[in-house]
Amino acid sequence: MSAERFDWRGVVSRALFALFIVFAIYNPSGTSYVHWVLEGFDWFWVKLATGAALVAILGVMWRTTRGVLGRQGILLVVAFCLGLGMTVLHLSGQQLLDGDTLLMGLLVCLSGLFTAGLCYSHLHHRLGGIAHTEDINK
Repeated sequence: MSAERFDWRGVVSRALFALFIVFAIYNPSGTSYVHWVLEGFDWFWVKLATGAALVAILGVMWRTTRGVLGRQGILLVVAFCLGLGMTVLHLSGQQLLDGDTLLMGLLVCLSGLFTAGLCYSHLHHRLGGIAHTEDINK
């Protein structure tokens, strides 16, 4: 664990990174990696390399989240994000059954899950003084 102080800027930067990765892969606005690939086969190698990088980053984020939160933690964070999202939609007067609104909510929920996974070790270390490590057997 680094000696740097972990504060709200660390949480915000991880949240923005998670939002960027999730929405770069797919979003309903039509400006995402999936839409770019479906346009055609021009720039094939660039699209393939970009897709491989996005999948690798998403895989690392998922492995980190699954490793530190576990199954119960993931379910708890997803339930919290969905509850918070439904409350915000209800207070703003949006229709929950609108396809784009529902999809945006699920994508933000996934980003919130990744943010919690990326921040958990740092917050746990800061609050409890416990460092998380991973044993790698050769």
